[in-house]
Amino acid sequence: MRKMLIVIVLILPVMILSYVGMLNDFDKTLRLAEIQEKEAIVMFSDNNCVYCVRFIKETLADETVEELLRAGFIFSQIYKSNPGKASYIVGEEVREMTYGDLYAHFQIRGTPTFWFFTSDGGLLTQLPGYVPANDFVPILRYIGSKSYEGMTFNDYRSKPSDYFGTPKIVRVNEEDYNYVLENDPIASEYAGQDVDVFTVWLTKNEETAESLLEEGVYRVILLN
Repeated sequence: MRKMLIVIVLILPVMILSYVGMLNDFDKTLRLAEIQEKEAIVMFSDNNCVYCVRFIKETLADETVEELLRAGFIFSQIYKSNPGKASYIVGEEVREMTYGDLYAHFQIRGTPTFWFFTSDGGLLTQLPGYVPANDFVPILRYIGSKSYEGMTFNDYRSKPSDYFGTPKIVRVNEEDYNYVLENDPIASEYAGQDVDVFTVWLTKNEETAESLLEEGVYRVILLN
């Protein structure tokens, strides 16, 4: 019993410091991003990566980083040892591969390495190495606001920004509605709760969706 208590004490801090919305599945990450019209970030990690742990404990624990991720991104951390398969478009075909093959496909030579994807699964950019919160925040704002379409990152960073996201209603079919509800850790079906604007709220009622949007909710999923 004493040994069990020690293990729990050692594991608990890691659990507390983990980002509540973090996934560990490549395919789910891209599909949720597509459904919710958000960008996706995949963190390629390793079990022995000290800087991966540091990123999770320090950078993801930052309040602004967490709010930016919840507002406009789907974030996952994956490993070569992940079970199952991952799928990605190679050329004009969808190729199924092991996670080890996925690492090779994205040419992961060190961890952490972050790959950023558009909401439709297109590649945006990669970012190798540990990133502190004061650097990750402007990166998230630059990508989330799509400022990369008109200016360089250095130009963007030289100007003040308080961007968090663009509130919107996304209309979906029943299959996608249920997929978000079952797979997104920060999603919840709205039933009169206190409104957290960073929660992904799901509803089947148009008036409720409009009301949530008026309150500033960044992502409202409406069953169409």
